[in-house]
Amino acid sequence: METGNSSTEVNLASTKKMIRYHSLTPLPIGYFWAMVRFDYPRLRNHVFFWIGYVIFKAFLNITSEESVFPGWEKIQVALVVQLSFLVIKVPLVYTCFFLLEQYGHYPSRRWFIALGTAILFIVAALLMSVLNHTFILPVILQYTGSTGSLVSVNSIFYYFFVLFFVCAIACTIHLVRRQNRIQVHSLALEKEKTEAELKYLKAQINPHFLFNTLNNIYSLARKSTPQTADAVLKLSNLMRFMLFETRQATIVLQDELRLIRDYIELERLRYGNRLEVTYEEHLDDPNQRIAPLLLIHFVENAFKHGASESRSDARIKILVTLKNGLLIAQIDNTKTSVPEVASNQMGLENIKRQLELIYPQHQLSVQNSPDEFRVHLTLNLK
Repeated sequence: METGNSSTEVNLASTKKMIRYHSLTPLPIGYFWAMVRFDYPRLRNHVFFWIGYVIFKAFLNITSEESVFPGWEKIQVALVVQLSFLVIKVPLVYTCFFLLEQYGHYPSRRWFIALGTAILFIVAALLMSVLNHTFILPVILQYTGSTGSLVSVNSIFYYFFVLFFVCAIACTIHLVRRQNRIQVHSLALEKEKTEAELKYLKAQINPHFLFNTLNNIYSLARKSTPQTADAVLKLSNLMRFMLFETRQATIVLQDELRLIRDYIELERLRYGNRLEVTYEEHLDDPNQRIAPLLLIHFVENAFKHGASESRSDARIKILVTLKNGLLIAQIDNTKTSVPEVASNQMGLENIKRQLELIYPQHQLSVQNSPDEFRVHLTLNLK
């Protein structure tokens, strides 16, 4: 407990420190610092972007302009020139990022982004023109001739489009990556929601199945039959399966069918010759995986409505086939005259919802006539 509290205090302290820092720091710088301080992979991607941009611009300069510098020195000079211009380009790009993050979500404030960005571009273009005339030309390029006016319309337009080029590329990458992060986050939330709903549905099914099985054993116990011990053993196997095997997202199909066979044998102990049960399975791949406890509910439902202590002509037929990953399960049973209760309908709706979440492309047909109940389920397990 003390470790958890101390950890919480540390997190709160670091959070307060970060908030206090941002309150004392210009917003675009605070945005960049948050990226550097808390997301090193993201920082690495930004560094790679700027390295690639500098190399690309230097290559354009080398191939499109004549230079008095020979060989390797020409490449060095081109790289230094582009690195010098980053003093203006980098703050401009991250200021644009800040404007997008802060105001891009509000349509009514887009005019503010457009106006602010235009002003920033003009100021940055002026600064680049000044930097070129006062540092790049005389110091790096060692140009001694006339450089013309410090600021001109042509130079402003030129640098304006240079800045627009780099900001357009950077902002496009930024927006695409942000959209990807949002999609990944949304998918993760949807997955967590689906898993939570499935756990809730399974938590409803498992006790329901267990209580019905216990009722069967109770009926045998009342009759004081020697089959009670065998029924308890089969019940322990069922409980072991439901407690441990069903924790996995998928299980081997043969294990699911083994559960069904054990359940059928348990029901046969109860009803004996009063119930005719036909079970067939034809599998081309017994190791194919399937979500657990999807088929057993339909079998349990067939026994609940198709078997009766007083009826001697009850019939249940179960056929399961698997071919090329396509599973077909057909369960037919005669019906008793006992009216259906609400819990039975809830159980069927529960399974339908699980099928929608796990196998959205499934096909389920339920035919409920006065004398017969038929379920036909098709699942693509691949």
